[in-house]
Amino acid sequence: MLRGIKINSVTAREFLFFLLFTTIIAGLIKLSKTYKTQFEVAIEVVDVPIDRTIQELTPAYVKVSAEGSGFSLLTNAIEVPTLKVPFTELQSVESHIYEYTVTARSLSQKEVVDNASNVLAIVPPQIRIAVDSVASKRIPVQSNVAVSYKTGYGAKSKLRIEPDSITVVGPATSITSIKEVFTIGKELMEVDKKIAQEVALSTQKLPQDVRLSQIAVNIVQDVAKYTEGKIIVPITILNDLDTQVKILPKTAEVSYIVELENFDKITPSDFLVTCDYENATDNDAYLPLKIAKAPATVKVARLINKQVKFIVIN
Repeated sequence: MLRGIKINSVTAREFLFFLLFTTIIAGLIKLSKTYKTQFEVAIEVVDVPIDRTIQELTPAYVKVSAEGSGFSLLTNAIEVPTLKVPFTELQSVESHIYEYTVTARSLSQKEVVDNASNVLAIVPPQIRIAVDSVASKRIPVQSNVAVSYKTGYGAKSKLRIEPDSITVVGPATSITSIKEVFTIGKELMEVDKKIAQEVALSTQKLPQDVRLSQIAVNIVQDVAKYTEGKIIVPITILNDLDTQVKILPKTAEVSYIVELENFDKITPSDFLVTCDYENATDNDAYLPLKIAKAPATVKVARLINKQVKFIVIN
């Protein structure tokens, strides 16, 4: 009776390692040899001015014949490389027509072809590019950002958009109806420090054939810590030249909100509270009060009592 053949596990692992090693060595030897090959290179014009648009590239691809080691040609064999040509490198030949000559040097400098490869031919070497001008105009940017502040904090300045306008370009029929562009909706909560954020612009409602000079703007706002104070201010009577008018009381209490750092700088003389005798009527013994002046550092000021009793003394 025959017994099953036993294979030593160590021997099997050694065999598989030797097989893998020899395969890798054989592959490296093949890649180190010199080959001639042909591959396509896609052409793309980049950094196009905002008021120009690329209509057509003729042709959009060129065929490159090259010679080099398998290593240097391997990348081009896996995927179609792209030659990115800056708009400033195009040569104007006639109205709206530009040309660009593809050379072995440009392929190498722009890392389309490995420096170790030798370019034998480029067919065709010259690309013809049709460029068209488009209409453009400036439109304002509107914020769609909602801000809520942490308790005790508030806005020190208006929310600014930088820049506050951008350029929109496209066919005249498409951009005529565009009056403004909004940022995407965003909510900032519990804010307690300066706002300085980049916010993308919303393009959902824009025609597909228009472009914006930029896709985002910055929103900026100074934020400060605020506190509430109260102060007693003398009341000034207006237009009582020919009449002797007495008011009760002679002072008014003003409540105000101010930055914490400016709280100790507020004095009664910073405010002016007035009542105007011209507003007096026979049916009312009270005059309305008004805050005629308040410090620029005060964010909000209000009167605790809105009116004062008056008496005319004959």
